[in-house]
Parts: sequence; C-alpha cells; structure tokens
Amino acid sequence: MTLLPGSSLQAGAKSDTAIPVQPLLYDKITDAQIDTLPPAVHPDSIPYSADPSFGRQLLRLPSTIFHTATTPLKWSIIWINKKQVLQELSDFFLFDEGTAGFYPSFSIGGRTDFAAGVTYFDRDLFNSNHSLDFTTFYTNTENYKLSFNYKIPPAQSRRYQFGLRGNLRTNNDQDIYIGGNSGSEDLEADYEIEQYSLQTDVGYLQQKNMLITVTGGISHTVIHNFSSFTESGEPIETFIDTNNFGFGTTTLANTGISATLDLRKAESENKSTNLVSTVTTSYNFKQTKVRVYSGALFDAGINYYRSTTNSDHEFLYYLGDWQQFFPLPGFPNNRRLALRARLEKRYPLGDATVPFFEQSFLGDADNLRGFEQDRFRNLGSLLVTIEYRYPIWDTWDAVIFTDQGQVFNEFSQLGFDRFHGSAGTGLRFMTASDFLFRAEIAFSKEGAQGILGFNMNF
Repeated sequence: MTLLPGSSLQAGAKSDTAIPVQPLLYDKITDAQIDTLPPAVHPDSIPYSADPSFGRQLLRLPSTIFHTATTPLKWSIIWINKKQVLQELSDFFLFDEGTAGFYPSFSIGGRTDFAAGVTYFDRDLFNSNHSLDFTTFYTNTENYKLSFNYKIPPAQSRRYQFGLRGNLRTNNDQDIYIGGNSGSEDLEADYEIEQYSLQTDVGYLQQKNMLITVTGGISHTVIHNFSSFTESGEPIETFIDTNNFGFGTTTLANTGISATLDLRKAESENKSTNLVSTVTTSYNFKQTKVRVYSGALFDAGINYYRSTTNSDHEFLYYLGDWQQFFPLPGFPNNRRLALRARLEKRYPLGDATVPFFEQSFLGDADNLRGFEQDRFRNLGSLLVTIEYRYPIWDTWDAVIFTDQGQVFNEFSQLGFDRFHGSAGTGLRFMTASDFLFRAEIAFSKEGAQGILGFNMNF
C-alpha cells in the first residue's frame, strides 16, 4: 500500500507494512513568504534615547542631593532593624527585672564641647514603684557633673508626690558674654565655677491633669578666676558693675510654688519599664510622651531667692511656659507642629541684686540653638520655638525647627526687632515608651552648632 504525501490511513484500514509519513518538502520559498515586514516602519515603533536638558538636571539637583545624603541613613536604619540592634541593647542595658539598668550618656553642644558618662536608673526602687536616676558627665578632672533625682510618684491610694534632686558641677573654662541682647561675640570673658545644689519638691494632683508643686532648696556657688578683660582686650569694669555681681562665694536659699496643666495627647506614654530614664515629674503625669500630636502643656511658677550669708542677693523669679501641638490637616496624627513660648523674669528686691549665674541665659542645646553656650544674658528672656516633626521610621523622627529669642532687663525693652534667630534640622530616636537621643544641627548668623544628647528640648 502506498500513501500519497499528506494522506493518512482511514479508520479501519489495514496495512501490512508501516510506511513513515514524510513532510512536504519545498525546493523554493517564494518572495511573498520572505517579505514579512511592512513596506514602511511607523515612527513610534522605533526606539529612541534623549539626554535630559540642563534645566531638567538643575531642577532635579535638590532631590538628587537629598537622596544621596539620606541613602546611608536609610541603609543604617534598615540594618539596625534587621539585626535587632535596639533589642540587643535593651537586653544589655536592662537588668533581669526590666525596671532598672544603665546606659552611656554623652553631650555635644552643651556647656562643654564634649562630655561623656553613665546613667543608672531604677523604676521600682525598694519594690515600691519609687524612681531613681544617677547621672555622671565627665570631660576632665576639673570639668564634670554629678546629679541624682529620686521620686516617690502618686499611686492609686495617694495623690501626692515627693521629689529630691541634687547636683554637683565644676567647670574650669566657662564663658560669659557681656552686653546683654546686643553684645557682640568679642565681649566674652572666662571664669571657673563650682556649684552644689539640693532641691526638694512636694506635689499634689489637684485633678487628673493639674499638679500643684511646692519647692524648696539651697545652692552653693563659688566663682573664681574671672577674666579681667574681654576677648577684645577691654576691661570688664567698663561693661559691668563688679560689686555684688556674683564673684566669690554665694549661698542661696529658695522656696516657691508652681502649677502644671497637662492637656497633651500622644500615641503612647511612659511605662514603668522603660529603657531610658528621662526626668519625669510624676507617675502618669507630665511624662515624656512619644509623638505628641495635639493638646497643650502649661507651666507657671514663682520662686523667692535670698542669700543666707548677707543681703547682697535677694530676688523673685517668675516663669511661664506654654507648649502647643497641632496635627496637620489631611495628614496622619504623627505629622505635627510643635510650638513653645517660654518667658522668664527676675526682680531684684530693694537694693539687692541677682548674681549673674542665676540670670536668664539664651544659647543652649535646649533653647536658642545655633549660638554659643550662654550667648545672651539678662534679668529676663523670651524664647519662641516652632518645630515640624514627622516620622521616617517606627522609632525615628525627623525635625525641622526655628528658635527665636531675646533677653531684656525690663518688659518695655521687648521688641520684634530684638529677636535673635536660628534654624536647623535633626533626627530623634525613641523607644516604644520614651525618648532616647537626638542629633541636630542649627545655623545662626554667628555660625553652626552641632547638638547630640540624651534629653528632649520639649
């Protein structure tokens, strides 16, 4: 049986010999089969490349710079979370019960260029929910600080709190700027200070958000080796009255009363088992709150100071502090504005004076950032701070801020044209229940200041 090319056996047909089926073979492929492309190619089907114009590159430059600068930070944060570094640190610093431990502390941009130490804390001292912090800062044998803060917070069965805190500070190279609000940087002098203080307070929760506190304490200050000339070579006596200025030894006793109204709302609040021991005023009241997004905090107080050895120094001290937090419309609550206005004023009584180290100072890691430490000094000060805070990670916040401040002798001297301003940015890391540290850089007309520390400005 022979099969024609392309044919097949019909159903039921029989064949004694299996003959393989061969495909059709063509000796020649026609031109129509070869020419499969259309006669004309559409322009849109042709790939092309184009270099961005100079204008486009210029507009992209800020984004490129920001992306390049923040990429290492992003990689670092991812690595920290991937390796659970923070959990490892918690396990290392916390004791077994989780309510006590220690952590290294350091400061850059404060009263010294650099200081480092250790903080020990216990949030369940004597197994009774009492709180203790002990902090050391050390630069050299003549420049160090020791401080402690012991607190008995309110509890379910009582509405009072008790606090006791003390400080020991020495600094062999402290700066002071003469000339008040308008004094130039050249009007700078140096001095050495030794200071010891002990302060106690008794607070009462008048209601859930209102705390009334009565304070009392004593401080002993020794000032020596005060410069006779400013940095520009001018005699100190040209600018200040050295009588009763605060040279030598001064012992001051003080007593006062203050009220705090806390109406802040936050995503979370302190727990008794936190890693970092910031200074807290009471249990579940006026504590450091993570990412405060709305509400306000009001502080007001008055203190009376008098020298215990003579009548050279006697004065009243008034304080008003307002903090307001605003969520941004259309954004999550954790993107918010923080506003602070703080006013201080000292009033000498009779012929007495206020020693210079007890006057209001602006220029600090916690107030007028971007200026030298204690850059402006007088009997009163006004500080306004605005910050935009927004999260960049679960436990990381970025901040953009501006500080505006001035010092004055009388309220009549206050004026918009007297403000000294600075602006800056930074990062803040916090645990799930407390604040840990901040790294910031601030710029002013007098230069830039880097800030690194374990305390919240507000």
